[in-house]
Amino acid sequence: MDGYDRKVLHDYCRRDGRLKTIPAQRKKLDAVLRYVVKAFDAGKRYSEKKVNEILAGYHEDTATLRRELVGAGLMARESDGSAYWRVE
Repeated sequence: MDGYDRKVLHDYCRRDGRLKTIPAQRKKLDAVLRYVVKAFDAGKRYSEKKVNEILAGYHEDTATLRRELVGAGLMARESDGSAYWRVE
């Protein structure tokens, strides 16, 4: 993790690792997404329910986090939303 990511996470995360808020600025959001995606194992497929359970540990707005992870290319999903996986 570089210095910028560390600073953003310091500003946006509580001591327990949960997000205070989801950043609106793209560069800061990308830093947060790089942090959140580490909760998912490479090569493993997750149901939407499981993705939401994991993301709920970071912030209650799981839909936004899920959509942003896919949009940033850090995760991919089946076209019907039945499975998600981390992109390496």
